[in-house]
Amino acid sequence: MTNRRILLYFLFIAVAAVSCKCKPKQKAAASVDKPAETQMVTRNETSIDPRTVGKVSHKYRATGCATVIIVNDGQEVLTLIPRGKLPADIDVDGQEVVFDYTTLKMPQPAGCSVGIPAEIKDVAKK
Repeated sequence: MTNRRILLYFLFIAVAAVSCKCKPKQKAAASVDKPAETQMVTRNETSIDPRTVGKVSHKYRATGCATVIIVNDGQEVLTLIPRGKLPADIDVDGQEVVFDYTTLKMPQPAGCSVGIPAEIKDVAKK
């Protein structure tokens, strides 16, 4: 009976080893078939500046919302509520700024009934 269990154990391991064979990656073979000009990345494509342009505003200060940044891209107006305070030289009403941002999934701060909370990064005067 012990020999039978040992035989079944080895048989199970052999079947598992054969069925777990790694498949070759399809991406590596596909990239070889592409022409060389589609694989190249031109310098102009990587040098596009993805920064956002906006204007600092204090128009909601009366309701308790300290500072917002208004972004007008021509199609829609976006009001961003910075999570932290902006630097003093930038936190001036009407100051145009360039920045990167990430919207946050959090409730609007007290007093801010308009706008989207956002993490403002790399902010500078325009």
